[in-house]
Amino acid sequence: MDCVFWYDKLELTMRVICILLIALAAMLGSTATWAKTFVAGIEPSFPPWASMDHGKVVGIAPDAVRAIAKQQGFDVKFRSMSFSSLIPALKAGKIDILVTGLTVTPERAQQIDFTVPWWQIKLDVMVPADSDLTAEQALGNGHTIGVQTGTSNYDYLKNQVAGQGKDINIKTYEQGTTALQDLLIGRIDAQFLDDDTAQKFVADNPDKVKIAGKINPQPPQVYALGVAKGNTKLLKQLNAGEVAIYKSGQWAKIVHQYMPNAEVSEVPGEMPAGIDSYKTPIPGLSQ
Repeated sequence: MDCVFWYDKLELTMRVICILLIALAAMLGSTATWAKTFVAGIEPSFPPWASMDHGKVVGIAPDAVRAIAKQQGFDVKFRSMSFSSLIPALKAGKIDILVTGLTVTPERAQQIDFTVPWWQIKLDVMVPADSDLTAEQALGNGHTIGVQTGTSNYDYLKNQVAGQGKDINIKTYEQGTTALQDLLIGRIDAQFLDDDTAQKFVADNPDKVKIAGKINPQPPQVYALGVAKGNTKLLKQLNAGEVAIYKSGQWAKIVHQYMPNAEVSEVPGEMPAGIDSYKTPIPGLSQ
């Protein structure tokens, strides 16, 4: 009787071990299908492209990247940081994707690789609602202009305005929202920023600020996502994802959620010259 009991107990133990091994094998096998998670760096004070809502990163750029991630079968988590630290973080491997309203420039292209363009940029000069300044007047005559540090807008003021002999004082800010606060209390005379963000600021403060004028930079400036130099595998996924959500209509839906009246141009957009990640064949796009 004791021998039979011992045999039954041994058989039960072996069955349990077998079941556990099968479960473990299934679990290990399933890890091969787990989606890779990429870390996306973002500066969330740049509405409508990126902002915070009750602790969640929202806006055109993060919503679109979430849609691309779903379409391409990977996961994404966002890491908030200052705009000026985004490219250094990407180069250091602290983030995988640079997500914000990032302007493509040849100088930046020497440090990182860009996806295909998904937006063309216009620039605005924003002033207090009771100001009589025109855009031309604001960008001269000793006025103080606020601009976000590390941006192509700062480069434009420095090179195309001050560098061309205009008498302006350039005051830089880590966040565009901080520049807006200084504009509202009179510490600066105007703010120089992308049109989409200016439109959002005016909509949120209709009696306090207005757009004095627009500038269409030449050559045209565009937004794109950024990845580490040479990360062709991720670049392919992002490029393919951008085009896929555009063709499905999801891109337009995301844009119009934040900018109902915006005109959505074709993706990929016009590609600036001198950007090596745009050389044919473009990663992720059928030629």
